[in-house]
Amino acid sequence: MLTKYLSENERLAGQKKIYLFQALNGMGFNFMGETPVYLMAIHFGASNIELGYISSVIFLTGFVLAGLPRLLSGKNLVSVQFTAWVIRGLVVLVYLFLFIMEGRGAVLLIPVVYTVFCLVRMVGIAVWNPLLKTVTTSGNRGIVIAQGNIANQSASVVSKLISFILTSFKYFSGITGIIYLQIIGVLFNTAAALQLKKVPCRETVEYRKGRNILVILKESLERKDRRYPLILKWVTVAAIVVNGLTIVFIRKEAGFNPNMVFLYSMVIAFAVILSGLFARTFADRMGSRPLLIGVNTLLSIVYIVWVFLPVSENVKLPVYSYFILGFITNFFIWSGNVLVSRVLVDTMPEDESFGYNVMTNFVMAVFSLISGLAGGLLIDLGQSSEISFFNSYSFLFLFAMLLGVLLIFISLRLEDEGSLSAKETASILFSFEGMRAYMDIGKLNTTRDPVKKRTVLLSISQNEASVATEEIRHIIASPLSPGKGEVLKSLFSHPRPVLLPELLKEAGDSGSYHQLKAVFALGAYPGEETEKLLLELLESSNISLQSNAAKSLSRIGSTDSLSKIYLYESRAVLAWDRINFLIALKNMDPRGLVFKNIFNHPKDFDNGIFRQTYYSLAANLLDFKPLLSEIYTSRNQKSGRGLGSFLEQTRDLGYFFDRHKELKEWFRKSNWDMIWRFCLDLLRDDEMFSLSESMKNLRLAVINSANSKLNTSVDENESLYDDALAAVYFTYQILIAR
Repeated sequence: MLTKYLSENERLAGQKKIYLFQALNGMGFNFMGETPVYLMAIHFGASNIELGYISSVIFLTGFVLAGLPRLLSGKNLVSVQFTAWVIRGLVVLVYLFLFIMEGRGAVLLIPVVYTVFCLVRMVGIAVWNPLLKTVTTSGNRGIVIAQGNIANQSASVVSKLISFILTSFKYFSGITGIIYLQIIGVLFNTAAALQLKKVPCRETVEYRKGRNILVILKESLERKDRRYPLILKWVTVAAIVVNGLTIVFIRKEAGFNPNMVFLYSMVIAFAVILSGLFARTFADRMGSRPLLIGVNTLLSIVYIVWVFLPVSENVKLPVYSYFILGFITNFFIWSGNVLVSRVLVDTMPEDESFGYNVMTNFVMAVFSLISGLAGGLLIDLGQSSEISFFNSYSFLFLFAMLLGVLLIFISLRLEDEGSLSAKETASILFSFEGMRAYMDIGKLNTTRDPVKKRTVLLSISQNEASVATEEIRHIIASPLSPGKGEVLKSLFSHPRPVLLPELLKEAGDSGSYHQLKAVFALGAYPGEETEKLLLELLESSNISLQSNAAKSLSRIGSTDSLSKIYLYESRAVLAWDRINFLIALKNMDPRGLVFKNIFNHPKDFDNGIFRQTYYSLAANLLDFKPLLSEIYTSRNQKSGRGLGSFLEQTRDLGYFFDRHKELKEWFRKSNWDMIWRFCLDLLRDDEMFSLSESMKNLRLAVINSANSKLNTSVDENESLYDDALAAVYFTYQILIAR
């Protein structure tokens, strides 16, 4: 049996319809909404108080919601909003009477119709947050809200561009063009409502007797997790209402024509789109709290600029300066609105979402009324006051700045689970490394290509930003992350001491698929904890675990287990383990005894690449040049240049110069006895050599191997060439070091 909760497929389908609804609604509302209503009211001579009322009425109509839960109880959320949207479109048609009206009658008609429009709209808005909650999860709610906002504002840009173009024609530049825009808005509004009706929803309006607005408000304010999101939302709405009067400012104070007002509003729409992109990119992963602190701080600073913005006959600012200032202001204020909406939806109760949303919008109406009327009064005060700032709206903007400061303090008290600290957020937003790490983490979570994932992981592992460290910690904590092995290995080449506890836990877990990689990484973390764990692992019955532990012990400077590691090395039969023990013993034993047995290998390694690998690694550990691995590479590719090039380099020594041609011929004809005898003749005399302990043991290794191989009948195999080449190579290095 289906419940009210949607399946994943239903949620995805609902999100797509929500985005389409938002786009069509963005077109419709911006033909019918605030900006054209301001222009109509200004055209007919509305007062500042009336304009302040128009700015606030879109939220003010929340008062109507007081009786809605009881009235709409049991009604489907989508059905409620669909009906409200259709009715609000029909209401707008009343503006057609303005073609035959003028004076105070027209001035009164506009706010009355707009009030009814907003009242019906508010009925739909009351179910909007609960509806959003049904089609989203806590993990993607911020993204969906922001994406819907982007779709809405992107469409609004188109509608405002159409409005600008239409009102630029002389015939449509006045009230006629604005009323025609209202009719176009009705068409788009209806199309949006039809898309909304297709959103999957089994949630209904819930009403419980005795659970009125005041009860829900009292309970919500007593809970800290709900108190501050609510207050933030209400004060943000108050700031939005006051900010809406900037449209009046640029029309009346700055003297913009109607078409330029629409162009200004289009710039604002771009700011709102950018705010949505900003919230979509950062909100869900950083959390709202640190971002709200930042945007509200910057918003307060920007309003100081508005306070001292000069507007007079003597000082004419270029038009673009208003556009830039409006863009910045609206980016900050709408970013804050999206961020606080995310927290508000997250903290909304599951079983009383409609009633909670009604209460939220009801109180919002109070804040809207107070801020709208206060805005109009402050404009009047500024126009009549003898106190001179730089424009008559300075008191209004000063009030907006104080609201911004209040938002900062409330943001500091906000509880937002999972939010980064202000310091962590700043390290991301104001640091190239932090921002790069943040974007890489986003790519890591979205890309499906394993090669691209590995590239991004490499970038994150090399990034020193704290956000990169936290992502690596998250990956290590995963029991089945495809990038976990790569990340663990990266902790050796790019140590992060802060992650040592996680690394120790992984290395000590015998059930971990990546235990050996974690043990390997511990070689970059010297200390008592590391040494203690590695010594415990050295006692394991698993030879591979022993070899890795020995290698890491050698790298952190521990030498107490040297004799035990020599014993384990003699028992190793796997290539990887023998290589690990070679590295460990080279690091631990300054005498270099391990090189004395460098030519002693189990019969299993008579063919294959192991001997080449082992000899090449020994050469690297002893810092020999040229690289022995390059000589073998040339041999394996059958180019023949590697050996020849090496023998040419050896001609700086008389012994090799005299036998240069013979050496080439011996290798060509596989005359191994002559090669071993050549090495033995050069290294036989003890008195000629004054060498380090490691080089002395390497010399003994070549001598012993030569003695054992001379005149010994063996089957021809690949290892004979590899051994002979290594013997000649090491002989040359010993003679140089003499």
